[in-house]
Amino acid sequence: MKPQNPSLTAPQVKGLVQMIGLTRDREFNCSECLEHVSEYAEHQMTGQELDAAIACIEQHLKLCPECREEYEALLKILRAGA
Repeated sequence: MKPQNPSLTAPQVKGLVQMIGLTRDREFNCSECLEHVSEYAEHQMTGQELDAAIACIEQHLKLCPECREEYEALLKILRAGA
């Protein structure tokens, strides 16, 4: 049986191009992101400037729905305690 050659749909191609456009030279993986996400949340809550390392977390959260979910849960907890 010959393997099928699935084609990408136009929305899938558009999504891939957008994701490629968001990539950076240095990116955090999920473990690195989650290790520093509380620091990022504190910066966000206080309106502090993000340094380069913390900015990598922001970039990862744009691309990773699982880590973004963790961040949003943490932010909810921090806001409830404020």
